[in-house]
Amino acid sequence: MEVRNKHNRRLRKKLHLGEFAVNLFEIHVKLSTSNESDLDAFIASFVNQLEKQGLTYFGYSDPDGIQGHVLSQQRYESPSESQRQELSDWCGAYSTIESYEVGELIDINQA
Repeated sequence: MEVRNKHNRRLRKKLHLGEFAVNLFEIHVKLSTSNESDLDAFIASFVNQLEKQGLTYFGYSDPDGIQGHVLSQQRYESPSESQRQELSDWCGAYSTIESYEVGELIDINQA
């Protein structure tokens, strides 16, 4: 059964379903060095890039890199495909990144 037929608009909004679904994407970054100062510099630059795009990150970091999820700073909004691609391009150009993976947009309720 389609989500719209199962719940009214108020419930879809409250449950983040249908037109109110919120998406995010996963990100995994491995740095080419385990130096803590390189990790700190990367995180500062990464956070700056996210803020420029209106995105936020939750996850964890270790000396090798970061792993977590990226979502919009705005309530009821999702990152766009162009924001995801821009962050992927930024990771590809960052000098101390050995490897990275930027996942596809997925519903936050499935993450």
